[in-house]
Amino acid sequence: MADDRDRISAASRALADAAAQLTRALGTQAERLLPEVTDAVAEGLREAARELADATGSIADDARTREQRRRRKVDRTRADLLDAAARVFAARGFEGASVDDVAAEAGYTKGAVYAHFGSKRELFLAVARARLGEEGDPSQHTVPGVGPAGVDVGALTDALALSSDDPRLLLAVELLAYALRHPEDADELGGFYARAFDALVEHVADLRRARDAREGRESAPGTTQDDRDTTLGVVALLNVAPLGARLLGPEHITPAAGARVIARLLA
Repeated sequence: MADDRDRISAASRALADAAAQLTRALGTQAERLLPEVTDAVAEGLREAARELADATGSIADDARTREQRRRRKVDRTRADLLDAAARVFAARGFEGASVDDVAAEAGYTKGAVYAHFGSKRELFLAVARARLGEEGDPSQHTVPGVGPAGVDVGALTDALALSSDDPRLLLAVELLAYALRHPEDADELGGFYARAFDALVEHVADLRRARDAREGRESAPGTTQDDRDTTLGVVALLNVAPLGARLLGPEHITPAAGARVIARLLA
């Protein structure tokens, strides 16, 4: 499509140049032979050149509009398929889900899935990249309800309770299970988890320095092994507390209990 636009643009310029040259040539001849029609001929040719330029410009604009419309449709279809795949993989797991399931959930044909992703594996990896990679939500690398002023246990409890009821919780479990079961993709997925863990370590280090500043203590720069150890405990609780609350019920694990333990780790 880009090549077509370039050809149209080049043809438009060539036609406009030719029309201008013809205008000048005929204007010179008319001035010698028929002076009284010189202005009329020249104006007519100039008008024709303008109409030609307008017409070719409209063709180029139409081509760009069609390409933009096609690109928006492609992007919308891809986004719909990724959203549907995330729901299906969360509900049925990678092994239990099929391309037909995803297509039906998204309201598209199976051919549309293959056209955009090629295979169920590529579709699953695209979901993982969207959730864990650069397209993911940066807020996942911070602890909810926790900031430089300290830990808001109530806000953290609410966040853990919402996580327990969020269908994406099962998707997170499935992404991790897939990475462990499929060594051919473990390096890429493990890289996502490593970067997310390192980002959370930085967050925990920032919280430590803010806490030390509030309490008038000197704080170690950068990140420390204690920061990494604390992050490990926080990550375990962020995952286990919602899963445990969902599986075992409030008599064993509650979001509030998870929030209290995280607060102690960060104190």
